[in-house]
Amino acid sequence: MTLHAEVTVSQLCKKGEELCGDNVQVTRTANSVIVVVSDGLGSGVKANILATLTTKIASSMLARGADLDDVVETIAQTLPVCRERKIAYSTLQILRIDYDGNATLVEFDSPRTLLSRAGHVIPFPAQPRTIGGKTVLAGQFELLESDWLLLVSDGVIHAGIGGLLPLGLGWKGAADRFAEDVGKAKDTADLCTSLINCCEGYYLGEPGDDTTVVAIKIRSPRRINLMMGPPAAPDRDADVVRSFLAAPGQKYVSGGTTATMVSRILGNPLKVSLEYDDPTIPPIAHLEGIDLVTEGVLTLNAAADRLRSLADLKRSTRRDGATLAARLLLEGDHIHIWAGGAVNPAHQNPLLPSAMNIKMQVLSRLRSQLEALGKIVHIEWV
Repeated sequence: MTLHAEVTVSQLCKKGEELCGDNVQVTRTANSVIVVVSDGLGSGVKANILATLTTKIASSMLARGADLDDVVETIAQTLPVCRERKIAYSTLQILRIDYDGNATLVEFDSPRTLLSRAGHVIPFPAQPRTIGGKTVLAGQFELLESDWLLLVSDGVIHAGIGGLLPLGLGWKGAADRFAEDVGKAKDTADLCTSLINCCEGYYLGEPGDDTTVVAIKIRSPRRINLMMGPPAAPDRDADVVRSFLAAPGQKYVSGGTTATMVSRILGNPLKVSLEYDDPTIPPIAHLEGIDLVTEGVLTLNAAADRLRSLADLKRSTRRDGATLAARLLLEGDHIHIWAGGAVNPAHQNPLLPSAMNIKMQVLSRLRSQLEALGKIVHIEWV
C-alpha cells in the first residue's frame, strides 16, 4: 500500500532576530520523503547559516541515495565544535519515510521525535549508536495510516522558561500538548498552528529562542488526474480516455477539444457554463463523471499563477476556471497529467521546434509550481 506523508512546518524567530536559527528541509524523491531539522548554536545570522548548512548537506546527500551513516559522518566531520561549550554548532534530526511506511530516524543533540498512534504518544523507537565518532539515537519503525509524528527544536521545550513556566514547557509538556491537539487537528497545518501559538503564548509574544514545529501525518495519497489534449493517434482516443477514467482519484479535463472527446466516449452531454466570474478566464463546463472541466492553455497558465500566491488563493471567493483548477490541484498529493500528443495549430508556431509549443511550456511551468509545493507530478505523453 502506498502512503503519503503530509508535512507542515511552523517557526518563530527569537525576539529581536530577523532570521530563524533553526532550519528545515523537506525533500520528496521517487521513493520517500526526507525531513531534516537543524538548530544552529546561538541565534540570528550565524545560527541560520550553520543550521542551513547542516540541513542542505544532509538532504542533498540523502536525495542522491547516500547511506544515513555516511551522511551523519560527513556532517560530524564538516561542522566544528564550540571550543568553550564543547558542543556541536548545530543539532540534527533526519527522518526518512518511504512510501511503503518504513521510517528511519537519526537524532543528534536534538529533542526526541514523538509518535502518535491511536491516541497514544510515545518517543519514536531509537537506540544509541556511534557514527563518525558521535553518539546518536537511531531507529527504524513501520508507520501506519493515521499515524502522526512531531519534530521540534529546543524553542518548544524551553517555551515559558523563567516566566509562565519556571522550568519551561519541557519534553513531557510538549508530548502532552501533542496528544491533546492531535485528536482535534484536521490536518498538519492545524496541529502546527496550535502548537506554535501555544509556544508563543508561553513566551508572552517574545520568544526567548528560535522555535520550530514540524508536524507529519501518514495517510493515503490524494490523487488528481489531469487530461489535456487528445492522443497523438486518433485511434487511441477511446483506450486513453478509459485508462484515464479508471485511474484512482479525481478527474480534471482541460481543453475544449479534450472535453468533447471525453464527452463522446463517456456518452454524457457536455454543458458549457454561461457564467464569467473573471472576464479574462474562459468559462468552465460540466460533464457527468468528471470533477472539473475547463478551457486549456489560458486557464492552466492562470492556475499556475494562482498557485504562486497561496494566501490569495485561500482568501479568494472567485469561482473562475483557473481558481477552481488551482484549488483542485492544491488538494492533490500525486498529480498524474495525461498530456495528449495531438498538436493544436493554434498553439504551435510552425517556425519553432516541437519542444517550444505552448502546451509543453504551460505543463512544464505548472509541474515546476506543483513540485515546489511538495506535490509528486508525473506527465505521461499519450
